[in-house]
Amino acid sequence: MKRLLRRRRNDDRAKLGVFKVRFVGRSSFAFQQREIFEERQYLFETDNAAPFVVDCGANIGMSILYFKDIYPEARILAFEPDPAAFACLRENVTGNALSNIQLENAALASMEGETDFFYDRADPASLRMSIVRERMPRDKKTVRAVRLSRFLDEEVDFLKLDVEGAELDVIRELADTGKLRLVRQMLVEYHHHIVRTHDGLSKFLALLEEDGFGYQIEGHIDRPLPRERAQDLRIYGYRKSQPGQVSA
Repeated sequence: MKRLLRRRRNDDRAKLGVFKVRFVGRSSFAFQQREIFEERQYLFETDNAAPFVVDCGANIGMSILYFKDIYPEARILAFEPDPAAFACLRENVTGNALSNIQLENAALASMEGETDFFYDRADPASLRMSIVRERMPRDKKTVRAVRLSRFLDEEVDFLKLDVEGAELDVIRELADTGKLRLVRQMLVEYHHHIVRTHDGLSKFLALLEEDGFGYQIEGHIDRPLPRERAQDLRIYGYRKSQPGQVSA
């Protein structure tokens, strides 16, 4: 569906389809508008009219607006650790009178408590903020950290995971607690070579394979072929068993 995007000069608000959007950075807003609404990178299919969606790394909530657009009755659990992005996220949910949404101002990690969070004061609510220093080696603050597994007690129709380098830890924690079995489909933004010398993609894919997932991978690579260069991959995971069946 074609979207009409209207912006007011020198403002942090816009109209996106039927939604009113508050944003922090205009360039990151435009990037998300293109990636999420035009390219439809989070599109998924389900027979459930009210799917349960878990949004990890919600930023200002553009993905939530998209999920509510394609599935108005969706129930959404969303995580965002950055205070500035979370304030926008909360306003975009309440300002559009969206229901059945649980917001958590927290980073996802392998432990509970607090964790270092790396950001850039000059670029608030950046899409590159992370608990991994190498992803955003600028400024540092402390944020709440939680384990995703303790929030999951029912089947997840779609898991969106964009946590800027912490994705292996999050999936491993779900696998170790048996909660990965609850997930039916997922779209993971996998950040390869955030740490230049570290290659962990095979470990990530092995966790999916061991838990009964198939997957498709999308990525881009420059020429001439580079070595140890950061690369963003999209991994679409789907459970091979029939809907409603959980692997033993």
